[in-house]
Amino acid sequence: MSRTIAERMIVAADLPETPTPATRLADLLPPGAVAAALSDPPPRLAPAAGDHDRWAQVSVADRAEILATATELTERPWPILLASEYARFHQEGNRVGYEEPYFERRTRLTAVTLAAALTGDQRWLTEAVDGINLICDELAWTVPAHAWKNRERNSPVPSPDDCDLDLFAAETGAVLAWTDHVLGDALDGYASTIRPRLRAEVNRRVLEPYRTRRDWHWLTTSINNWNPWIHSNVLACAFLLNLAPETRAEIVNLTVEGLDLFLDTYPMDGGCDEGASYWGRAGGSLGDCLALLHDATRGRLNGFAHPKVAPIARYFPAAHIADDWYVNFADGPARLRERSLAAPVYRLGRHTGDDLVLRHAAMINARGGRLIGRLASFGRVLQVIFTPELRETGPDRPADGDHFWFPDTEVITARLAGLTLAAKGGHNAESHNHNDVGNVVVAVDGVPRVVDIGVGTYTRQTFSRDRYQIFTMQSEFHNLPVINGYGQLPGHDHRSRGMSADVAADRVRASLDLADAYPAEAGLESWNREVTLDGSTVVINDRWQLDRAPESLAWHLIVNGQVTQQAGTVVIKADEGRDLIIEYPADLLAFTAQAIALTDPKLSEAWGPELTRLIFTAEPALLAATGNLSLTARPA
Repeated sequence: MSRTIAERMIVAADLPETPTPATRLADLLPPGAVAAALSDPPPRLAPAAGDHDRWAQVSVADRAEILATATELTERPWPILLASEYARFHQEGNRVGYEEPYFERRTRLTAVTLAAALTGDQRWLTEAVDGINLICDELAWTVPAHAWKNRERNSPVPSPDDCDLDLFAAETGAVLAWTDHVLGDALDGYASTIRPRLRAEVNRRVLEPYRTRRDWHWLTTSINNWNPWIHSNVLACAFLLNLAPETRAEIVNLTVEGLDLFLDTYPMDGGCDEGASYWGRAGGSLGDCLALLHDATRGRLNGFAHPKVAPIARYFPAAHIADDWYVNFADGPARLRERSLAAPVYRLGRHTGDDLVLRHAAMINARGGRLIGRLASFGRVLQVIFTPELRETGPDRPADGDHFWFPDTEVITARLAGLTLAAKGGHNAESHNHNDVGNVVVAVDGVPRVVDIGVGTYTRQTFSRDRYQIFTMQSEFHNLPVINGYGQLPGHDHRSRGMSADVAADRVRASLDLADAYPAEAGLESWNREVTLDGSTVVINDRWQLDRAPESLAWHLIVNGQVTQQAGTVVIKADEGRDLIIEYPADLLAFTAQAIALTDPKLSEAWGPELTRLIFTAEPALLAATGNLSLTARPA
């Protein structure tokens, strides 16, 4: 029998001993310890391009992929960034027109820098010089959706002096800093002006705004993945560029303070209410930060001992279904293909001694996916190609009997007999929230069949007051009831009344009351949902008490696969593996199936051209103030 995640031992024998357990990072890494750890210059964090022996250690497969990516990207001219495309976000809400060429520049610079280091070919060095200068010449490193100052001016384009420190300004700084670190001498040999310009721009656009302003929203009012993601890039700039020792120490101390703000808001169970996709930039970026602090000080600054780090590390494998499928509550795709994510997962697993996390890191690397993708951080790519342990292979999914319960976050995942069940409680003001209290996901043989649709391409509407007009955010497009015609509402008060779980090796049951997630007009006094995985069967049982007999009740399930139906049974056909059979009381429910066309490429990339919404509508006999109903799902 597999142990549950709560039963896995944490082994930290390979770590330096720490003093008494600390509840804050600042207790582990106080200013005095930071000053002592930074008394020596930082070591190299990646081999220089001239270190041919080290670059020869890159695997044949990784080398081939890097060179193929660099070649593909350089078959066309460097992308042009137009002010008119920047303005489109302000004018019509479009993010893609500017962001796609913006991100391509950074991806291309990463690829050609690595190609230059791998081959010593002057062609790639020239490409890198062009990329550095193009990026340094950009009007802004902040993407239009995050350009707060020109929004305040009601201007469609930014000013060069704005320097809003968003995710991608910080990420740009790190891309340039890693490029400088890897190609340093070669850049000096090309032109003596390149590195001073690069360093001046990173200082002006990233480090100075970080040091001089402490009112960024990701440090104050909206602390989520932005906090560790930006800090990971600020730290990279601080350690990789030639800063005065006192400036580097100041930045590290500010980073420790900033990361504590993030950790203070995180639940003790390590759950990520932003979902598995954003875990990569929440818990994953925390891992990046801690790895940089550790490596740049030769292990003297060890933040991995913080008591929340180990449970944070476990959340990501807990959300894994199989291959590249994940439980995707909140804003996130159901499929995650970013291979460079193996880097922070590996470091978190290594330093917390969690074999489950380490195996998941190796699986991420082994399953494929692009190494240098649209948002692949340069430092992560370097760690992947220089970590031979990630070349090991292992199982592509958690084992049957691996059950994970996060009581603070109110998320559970469980696996038995080839079935994966996930369910959530929580509230409807979570970061990247969907109105989804009580939502469930069911996978068969590693493929989701009762699914969370995910999120489409971001636009201005996605993070506006009109967010919940987007169908993917609405409870009516999750696996939830519609009560008297009402779906759930957004807001912290619209929450579960508490979620509990009973977890055994061969049976898992979770229950919660959804009543407060719905408006008062729905007439709910209680709506208790119990979800059970017992052997090879999932049962969703709802029991309700309303203040009056309802005019209508309906249950929605979003499913992946061809749908066939006969009275009392719906079959979700699988291309491979077993079908899923859903059984319902035909005397109490009328059934219809509604195709959901997925025209957004972010949705169709995961699911194909369409999903299906199953609608079970209560017959008059079920429209009572007090009642209960069960839907059963099992593999064919």
